[in-house]
Amino acid sequence: MLRILFLVIGLFCTGLVKAQRDTTLQSDSTQAASAVPIVDSALLQADSLALADSLRVADSLAALVPLKTVKDTSTYAKWMVHPLLPLQKEALWKIDDPKITRGKESQFYLLVGMFALLAFIRVAFGRYFTNLFALLFQASFRQKQTREQMAQDNLASLFLNVLFFASGGLYITLLVQYYHWADAGFWWLFMLCALTLMVVYSIKFLFLRFTGWAFQASQAASTYAFVVFLINKIAGVLLLPIVLIMSFSSPAIQDIALGLASGLLILLFLYRYFISAGNLRNILKVNFLHFSLYLCAVEILPLLLIYKVLVSYVAGTL
Repeated sequence: MLRILFLVIGLFCTGLVKAQRDTTLQSDSTQAASAVPIVDSALLQADSLALADSLRVADSLAALVPLKTVKDTSTYAKWMVHPLLPLQKEALWKIDDPKITRGKESQFYLLVGMFALLAFIRVAFGRYFTNLFALLFQASFRQKQTREQMAQDNLASLFLNVLFFASGGLYITLLVQYYHWADAGFWWLFMLCALTLMVVYSIKFLFLRFTGWAFQASQAASTYAFVVFLINKIAGVLLLPIVLIMSFSSPAIQDIALGLASGLLILLFLYRYFISAGNLRNILKVNFLHFSLYLCAVEILPLLLIYKVLVSYVAGTL
């Protein structure tokens, strides 16, 4: 009985069964693989940082103040395009004559040395320097005492004579250059003028000594030589500021300085003439006429001849 019941139920259930295709069966043909896009969920979201900041306020000073161009100061790039440095242009072939400049540095250092020598004399031989100018205005009875005191200081006298030769040589050099009497170098012309002054007054000193010894007038010769070199020392000191002005001034100022120097030298020469004539008249009993003839024959005429020879020699016409 049970067997018949199970059979009926089985038949009844098989009628409800539906067939389907088996998905596990593989086809013989290989199917082409297709790329499946991978979608990143993080990229699909909007970037909140790219949105405009509602709290940011625009700077109003940026619209008012213009921006400055920053120059390149760390390299030499700016000079590569400079108009005075045309590196991109064609080269030029040009030969220029050398430029000869005549500066006055040599005169400056020479004047510095001369003023330094004057300062040394003033500090080291202050009493001698003071008596040098005081002697011009002293009475005759005191001149002898002061002269004897000054004659004992030979070193100060030597330095002042060197200063006279230097300042006098520089004055003559500037005079020659001002009037264009000769076209020569400064140092060569200065050394020639200074040495000429030294030789002339050395010969004059020896001549006076010899004349005093030959005519037994040593006192008169010594007095005259002292007056001559006294005036020379004063002239050497007074010429220093004048040659300084003549060296570094305009032609108009040089004319004034030249006239001042000429007038000063003439006054000193006249003073020397009258003082020497008065002393010699008391010692040798000579008058002014004889002394004037001596000045013209022994002092003025030789100086003019020496001046003519030097100018002709320097100019190259001798």
